[in-house]
Amino acid sequence: MAQNFEFNLGNLKIEQLSYVYKDIKKQAKVMEELYGIPAFAQMENIVHQNATFRGKEVEITLDYAFSRSINVQIELQQWKSGDCSFKEFVDQGKEGLHSIGLYVDDLEAHVEEFKKRGIEVLQTGQVGKQKFVYLDTEKTFGVLLEISTTVKRRKKK
Repeated sequence: MAQNFEFNLGNLKIEQLSYVYKDIKKQAKVMEELYGIPAFAQMENIVHQNATFRGKEVEITLDYAFSRSINVQIELQQWKSGDCSFKEFVDQGKEGLHSIGLYVDDLEAHVEEFKKRGIEVLQTGQVGKQKFVYLDTEKTFGVLLEISTTVKRRKKK
């Protein structure tokens, strides 16, 4: 854990608004045409590495679409396979805002602080250099919180 770690959610900047839909291509078009959000870049069949859901190792595959609006990344996600929060969300008949993404330098310190406050990890994973944790905050915050960090390369000796 980081030395002199001080937790204050109010000091963190919202980096991402993440939405889950059954058809992200259709939704991207709606957001572009109706709301003027810049064109979405789309990626298909992205597999989460080192993924867990409710403490169990899982294999998760999603389609993604990304855009940027009001200095915040807009992420659209479409569940393809694997037990995960995205599947649960759609299975509950929901579509729309799924989580708010916050970038942190020390992922583990934030996870530990949330655990001290009684908030558990719902899901973890990594795509490329982005490592992320979804916190089980829906009942207390109204939406899931995703905290993420960029995995740094180890320097060769």
